[in-house]
Amino acid sequence: MPLTLQTLTDKLYQIRHVWALISFSLGLSSYFLVERQPWLAAVLTGLLVFSWLLLLTEGIWQNKVIGTRFDGLPQGMLKLLLQAVHQEAFFFSLPFVLLQWSGGAEYIFFTTLVVSAAAISIIDPVYFWLARHRALYFGFHALALFVALLVLLPLIFHWSTDSALAWAGWLTALFALPSFWRFGGPRKWFRWLGLILVSCLIALSPRWLAPLVPPLTLSLQERAVALSFNRAERKPLVSGEVFSADEVAGGLYAYTAIKAPLGLGQEVYHYWFRDGEQVDRIPLKVSGGRESGFRTWSHKRHIPVPSEGRWRVEVRTGDNQIIGVMRFTITP
Repeated sequence: MPLTLQTLTDKLYQIRHVWALISFSLGLSSYFLVERQPWLAAVLTGLLVFSWLLLLTEGIWQNKVIGTRFDGLPQGMLKLLLQAVHQEAFFFSLPFVLLQWSGGAEYIFFTTLVVSAAAISIIDPVYFWLARHRALYFGFHALALFVALLVLLPLIFHWSTDSALAWAGWLTALFALPSFWRFGGPRKWFRWLGLILVSCLIALSPRWLAPLVPPLTLSLQERAVALSFNRAERKPLVSGEVFSADEVAGGLYAYTAIKAPLGLGQEVYHYWFRDGEQVDRIPLKVSGGRESGFRTWSHKRHIPVPSEGRWRVEVRTGDNQIIGVMRFTITP
């Protein structure tokens, strides 16, 4: 049996370069299938949690198999399996992240972080160097879990992106806390208190940094600024990017079609800005499930005078996560 396990591990290691392509394909296919097959999201969540438990209990179960027929199971097998899980998690989440690129420059750091992590997961020398450093490796796994939960919680439980952000932070901290216990041996009470405070910091930081984290399951399918609106058909009329002051005397419509997962209901806001100064904030309700996006609009009846300048309408969540931006100009 040990010889068979060793042979299997050697074979898997030989085709490790194919794993990246397979994981990318699985991640991309999961992105397209997950809304039609919600159980796929639950499977991926269970896989991530199970792999985290394997990583946490690695020392325990390796000691248990010493002297048994599984004694020949190399430690590298676990790393290969975890690498596949990391690749699946990041490449599954990556399309959701890239769809939010238009949200604004605020997302550059988060997008770069996820793209870099996805690249690290398929570059063997970098990934296995990371795996040799336990603290970094646990952090890498925690990042994979956090990013995946931002997508999976709204898909599985139909939570709003605001709730998903909060719960992703707390769940990541909950799973990260036991991993901290494994470093440094016995500690005095104040060091344990420090570890708990660090975990709380991990849990709360997503809410503090919410404007830098995109709402991954919401995307702006259509957008327009218009002078008039057909309410029966929910279509903007006479839309454009440049309007005269006389044209907007009767007000303006900001139209958005926001795509959200089936069953998700969430409040979003249209923030109106003129020359960088906020002039209005209008709440709207979004329901998920429409392939073309849930069509909604805000009507700003009173345009400040003078109205000339550069305008924009930002579509945001309750946590100030930007879903998209519409820009237009009003001329004299």
